[in-house]
Amino acid sequence: MWSLFDRLEHNVKYVFLFTIAHWTANSITSQQLLPGYLYAITGSNESVGSVSSIRGLTQLIFALPAGFAADYLRRDRVLTFAGVLGVITAVLMALAFGMGDLKLVNVSFGLWGMFAAFQSPAMEALFADSVPVGRRSYPFTLKHMVQNVTLVVGPLCAIALFAEYGDEWELQGVRPLVVFGSLVALISVVGLFQFDDDQAYENKEYMISVERQLQSIERNFDAELSMYNPVDIEQASHHLGDDGDEASRLVSARKSRGASEMSRLLMAGEPLSRKKTVYLTHPINIGTMNEEGDEGNNETIPVFCGLDPSHVPFVLFAADFIVSFGTGMAANSFPVFFDNEFGLTSIEMQWLFVGQPLCIAASSFISQVASRYWGRMPVIVFTRFVGAINLFLMSQVSSLHLLCALFLLRAAMISCSEPLRRSLLMDFVPQKQRARWNSLEGLSMFAWVGSAVIGRLLVEAHGYRVCFFITSLVYMAGVLLELLLVPLTRHAVEFPTSEPPMRR
Repeated sequence: MWSLFDRLEHNVKYVFLFTIAHWTANSITSQQLLPGYLYAITGSNESVGSVSSIRGLTQLIFALPAGFAADYLRRDRVLTFAGVLGVITAVLMALAFGMGDLKLVNVSFGLWGMFAAFQSPAMEALFADSVPVGRRSYPFTLKHMVQNVTLVVGPLCAIALFAEYGDEWELQGVRPLVVFGSLVALISVVGLFQFDDDQAYENKEYMISVERQLQSIERNFDAELSMYNPVDIEQASHHLGDDGDEASRLVSARKSRGASEMSRLLMAGEPLSRKKTVYLTHPINIGTMNEEGDEGNNETIPVFCGLDPSHVPFVLFAADFIVSFGTGMAANSFPVFFDNEFGLTSIEMQWLFVGQPLCIAASSFISQVASRYWGRMPVIVFTRFVGAINLFLMSQVSSLHLLCALFLLRAAMISCSEPLRRSLLMDFVPQKQRARWNSLEGLSMFAWVGSAVIGRLLVEAHGYRVCFFITSLVYMAGVLLELLLVPLTRHAVEFPTSEPPMRR
């Protein structure tokens, strides 16, 4: 097992290590234990919303600048900056939790939102750079599965606390855990200093292609230069004078041809395939361009309802924004719904939160396998459609056991296709734009926070089931938008693979 891990591509290896540590810390400090800690020090649940809003707002403010920085600068430098910021934030968070200072908690979570804005787009873009096109969904799915498995740590800690102290949040029990989570976060950011753009698969492939092309030009130049007779050059020099201008022109005419090709390669800065906005099912070799500099790919570009593959990233983002908006409307209502209508204890509710990420992880694996046969976009549409139907059924049924099953299935179906969606997005955007597209996740997260207010108003005015019903309609709107992408992405076929990218 260790030998397999050691053979992973450099950046892929550190992405997995960071994911394990970071999301374990996030599960403890930002998920189930945070509301309990804030309630223990304030005696109210109002501070939970303010802390989450501060984090979401700072991530929203810095998301796009951070994305553009990761695209225009080296991604590893942006991750290094995020690492420095993460160290400061984790230390400040540990102090805030230890002191029980609400203002310091707000400041630390504001910095944590800024950290996420710089870390997430750069890492996701570098992760995509480190995996060849046509093979991204499998490592993206493994990462998503690892992330969700680590999310069970927080609910398990909460279960242990409730078993020890009863069905109440006790400060003496929850404080050591959130401080420990902050220290785990501190350990996780150390990995951000290990990333290297030069080790990314696409960057290495580009340099290899340029080197091969330069060697080919050098061989052609030597062959063409050898066609000239040295005696003819000497005679030209003798007749035209000692300066040998004509002879120099004879040689430089051939040199300039080779030099211009070298200059074109070196000054281009990136292969043509990186500038394309249309998905390429096979990586383009820089040496396969024709005389006009275009690839010899004559595939017909699919068009549907006035859209073509260049619109895929925009539609994906719009659909994900709508689904995230719907998720925020209902997510905060589930614990109170189960408590008010069925009297579920805190421990029983936490067991549901343990099962939820595990169901997502298992469903993600099944979805990735299914995408090999049916394609990524059809699987995305199907799973989210099933998730919307499950939420609609939750607004209608009254059986507790059936509601619990629908709750778990809804979460699994809505979230399991996330790695497929992200891998598809990374395939359809140029390398130099990947970080800024990933940074738009901050906008979706803010939509999630903002829609929670709308969900709370719906619950107060009409009840939980009306909120679930309306949310299912919002889900359907996102699914219908994604349905437009099925014909536009039918050519985005992945190569069969059964292992993550290995070091070359």
